[in-house]
Amino acid sequence: MMTTESKGDLPYRIQTSSGHRKYLCSGLYMPSVTTVLSATETEKSKAGLRQWQLNNPGALEAASTRGSAIHLGCENYLRGLDPGVPDEYQDFWNGISQYLDWFDIIHWSERPLRPDWYHLRSDDKEVAFVWSTEHLYAGCPDLIGEIGGVKVIADFKTSTGPYMNRFPDQGDRMGFGGWRKYQKCAQQMAAYRLALAERTGYKCDVALIIVSTPETSQGIFIDSDQMDLYESRFLKRAKMFHDKFDNDEVEDCSQ
Repeated sequence: MMTTESKGDLPYRIQTSSGHRKYLCSGLYMPSVTTVLSATETEKSKAGLRQWQLNNPGALEAASTRGSAIHLGCENYLRGLDPGVPDEYQDFWNGISQYLDWFDIIHWSERPLRPDWYHLRSDDKEVAFVWSTEHLYAGCPDLIGEIGGVKVIADFKTSTGPYMNRFPDQGDRMGFGGWRKYQKCAQQMAAYRLALAERTGYKCDVALIIVSTPETSQGIFIDSDQMDLYESRFLKRAKMFHDKFDNDEVEDCSQ
């Protein structure tokens, strides 16, 4: 694992020669959680994604733009501001606020709101990360707070179809896609939960996936036992990533 003496302990983003997103945290280059998950997909899954991109040109970029708009809307809403979601994404925004209203206390909305977590912010204080020096990965949770005294880590997702937290019936292609998305998101949040606990001592009790589609919205809770299972799955993939890609060259993209 490469190290550096620059930037002190504040995290910032870099890019590797192979295109992987990494962060410089505590003097160590660490892959993002989503990079770990994408890079360790099966070859069949990677081939399926490439084919989908060929069949749907521009769809991945459009989904990213849509997701960014909804994320910003959630952040604005939680801060008491006008969500400011463009008209073209209103179908995805409708219904989301009901899940945000569940939270009694907000500790993190894209970045920490409590002073004792300010050390997790980047130099410009516009973004923040959690990271694990034990397992060598980093990432940025969407939302951390409390609902009725229960510590919750949440993630916002936009999708053309609903997520599924159970294995779908045979032949249900849309259901299978929703199940795969759920599995990936659950591992993502389990990784954030573990890194947050390592950095702050604050361990979330449950996770919440907030999903918006053009037709409906979902709030899917994942209990602590299930999160422990997804944490174990993620850590296996993190080890796979480091075994294969630890020699990536890096270039500073923090400017």
